[in-house]
Amino acid sequence: MSLHFPNKKINTIKGFTLIELVVVIVLLGIMSVGITSFINLSTQIYVNVADRDELIASARFAVERLNRELRNALPNSVRVKKDDYTQCIEFIPIKASTIYTDIPVSPEPDTVKITVVKFQDEDGNVYQCSANCDDKVTVYPLNFTDVYVNDYNRVGKMFALEPVDYTGPSDDEWILNTENPVVFDSDSPTNRLYIIHQSVSYCVSDAGNSSELLRYESDIAPNQLAPPKKGGVLMASNLAELALVMADSDLPFVINPATLQRNANVQVKLHFQREGEDFVFNNEIHLVNVP
Repeated sequence: MSLHFPNKKINTIKGFTLIELVVVIVLLGIMSVGITSFINLSTQIYVNVADRDELIASARFAVERLNRELRNALPNSVRVKKDDYTQCIEFIPIKASTIYTDIPVSPEPDTVKITVVKFQDEDGNVYQCSANCDDKVTVYPLNFTDVYVNDYNRVGKMFALEPVDYTGPSDDEWILNTENPVVFDSDSPTNRLYIIHQSVSYCVSDAGNSSELLRYESDIAPNQLAPPKKGGVLMASNLAELALVMADSDLPFVINPATLQRNANVQVKLHFQREGEDFVFNNEIHLVNVP
């Protein structure tokens, strides 16, 4: 005997089995691990590239700044000093320069008056030595002892200026006054006169497991110090430890003195290290030696 229900419909329930759900979950897990690894790798690559670009940009800025300042250094004023953990290159930037028409030179009598052609300062403004300017004047420095080893006596090559309002014998000339009556050692073959103010030092100093490049401004002093004082402005970091440098040719700053065939130059070699990567900036800076 069979039952027949012509007006009844049987509904079939459709869905996933437990095995299918487990398979899907496993596949999604594998895909998520792969995608996460890919994202992490891409992010790490971006971070590494950004860090490398930051390091290179900082190094280029420091090297370019050093290049420009050294090229504006007073002739024959560059000197280098090193101890176990610090090496410094020191020089005196030119604040202004001009042509003199009359200076006291031995055996002439000493005087405070120097007659020069009107000139501008390093910023292109009319030069003024206002109160407490502490500027100095030098003529024909042949080596760094002419500008550093100077006791400002009556005879020499560098003397302190007196702040005054400049007048001159003509519209194109000024009379600069020194603080005391002076006599210069010798004339300049080109009648060139320089105005200077202070010295600048770039020092590579060890700091923990790396070294830093610092910039200092200090008064002109006979003895070079490394570093010249505490503090300093950070120019670049992540340099190789200076204490580990053995060869003199691998030092950050090397001066090649002038000869009869060529001018002097400074060999700058900054070795940067960061997360197992090495970057070496090797640069040669031409020095103007004709005073």
